[in-house]
Order: sequence, then structure tokens, then C-alpha cells
Amino acid sequence: MEYFWTSFNIVMPLVLMMATGFLIRRIGLVSEDAFRVINRIVFYIGIPTLVFHSVVTDRTPARWQFAVWVAVSVLAAFVISMLLSRALTKDPSKRGTIAQAAYRSNDGIFGLAVASALLGEGNTGTMAFALVISASLFGITGVLCYELNRGGKIKFGKVLLNTLKNPILIAAVLAFVVRLTGLTLPHVIMKPIEYFKNMCTPLGFLVLGGLLSFRSLKADWKLVTVVSVIKLVAFPVAACTLAYVVGGLRGAELASVFIIFSAPTAMSCMPMASELGGDVKLSGELIAVTTVLSLLTVFLYLTFFGGILT
Repeated sequence: MEYFWTSFNIVMPLVLMMATGFLIRRIGLVSEDAFRVINRIVFYIGIPTLVFHSVVTDRTPARWQFAVWVAVSVLAAFVISMLLSRALTKDPSKRGTIAQAAYRSNDGIFGLAVASALLGEGNTGTMAFALVISASLFGITGVLCYELNRGGKIKFGKVLLNTLKNPILIAAVLAFVVRLTGLTLPHVIMKPIEYFKNMCTPLGFLVLGGLLSFRSLKADWKLVTVVSVIKLVAFPVAACTLAYVVGGLRGAELASVFIIFSAPTAMSCMPMASELGGDVKLSGELIAVTTVLSLLTVFLYLTFFGGILT
């Protein structure tokens, strides 16, 4: 019962914030376009400041073995997702969409919120470190999901440039520079950073709720069901089991792996599907369904395995 209430106290606030976003969109208080603008604010300001603050203030030493484990896990999930997408459909546009949705996680908004609640407000440095690695690889492999399925020529220079321009990566690099040089940033700089990072979770979950849409789910429900099970059950269980048994990860490191793989499909999958010729409708359905179901699956994981993860 102890972990049941711990899980409830972690997940229920997220449910309420998402429900609030969904409600204010349904009553017309905030439009879909406005939510998309807010999502950009969260991505370009909220998450980077949260990562920067976590890395600068958390003094847990970075273990490069852990970094390698995260990188290998994400790449393995990418390869498996590509193979599964070929087994699930012959449509190239759907293949890219399925592959990306099956492994690419919303570990920015969703993941950091769960990490903060699970590990404690001042103990998210390990998760922030893992997020830099996963977000970079998600960006690179996300493009490959589509390019490899449609047989196009991959522009590696452009992929690398887009990765280097990722605001999460930039924030992390700046934070590690501050941390390694021992600089102490003045209050007048750190205070706004703290304000911005505090807005990340509530705004992020308002956006998740506001952009939920199940209108066209009927036609693709079988694909959505299979991919959702892969995303929210198969990958988290496999990743955490291997990390615990083979990798020997414990504490915040194991929790970070759990959070990366148990988080729902990333919101960024939808604009990427639109840009690279994927199935935008299917991408939106997968984001919506995995986002809602992840609240239940994360609650169950924390209830039954919270003692191992913490």
C-alpha cells in the first residue's frame, strides 16, 4: 500500500494537469494553435532551463558507463522498432510513423516530471544527463525512421546540424561548462532560470491535454493497440530488466532508464511525420493513446516495482 499511495501522488497531479488542458481546449478557452505555440515555449525554454538547472545544482558525478548503457538501449530500441514496423505494415509512410512512435519517448515534459516526483526535486541530475543522450539520439534516429523506409538519400550533415541545434543539448553543454569550471552564477541569472524551469511541468501537461485528439482512431485501432503495447509494456520491461540484471544499474540510474522507456510517444513525432512524409493522422493517434495509457502503466509500474526503482 505504501507504493500504491506513492504512485498515486506522483501520477494523479499529472492526470489533473492534463485533464485541465483537455477541458480548456474543449470549451474553447484556448485554441489548438495556441497550445502549439505554448508547446514551443516549453520545448525551447522550459525543458532547457530545467535540464540546465538540474545539471548545475546536482553534484552527482556522471558515470560514463551509464551514458553508454542509455545510448545502446535507445539504439537497440530503434533497430527493433524498425524491424517491427516492417512486420506490421507494407505502407512506407506508416512504417516510419510506427517505428518512431514505438521507441521515441516524451522524456522531456513527461519524463522530467516523473523524475522530479520519484527522485525528489533536487535529485534529477542523473535524469537530465540521460535526457541529453536520449534526446540527441531520438532526433537522429527519428529522421532515419523515415529516410530508411522511403529509400531516400540521407543527408547526414543536416541531421547532425539539427542535433547540434537541439536546445536541450545546448543547455546541457552550457550547464556542464559551468559545473566543470566551478563558476557560480549570480542570483540575478539563476532566479529567472528557476522560474522558467518551474513552469515546464504545468505548462507541458496542459499542452499534452490540450492537444489530445481521438477523433480518427477507429480506422487504425489495431495498429495503435499493438504499437502502444510495444511502447508502454514491452520496451520498458525489457529495458529495465536488462539494466537491472545485466547492467547492474540501481537507484537514480535505473529510475532514469525506466522513465525514458515508460514515457509516452513524444509530441515531436507528429511534426516530424508531417515534414518527412509520414502518416500524420496515425502519429497523432499514437501520441494521444500512449499519453493517456502511460498514466495507468506508470502508476502500475511504480505501485509494484517502486521499491526497486527508488
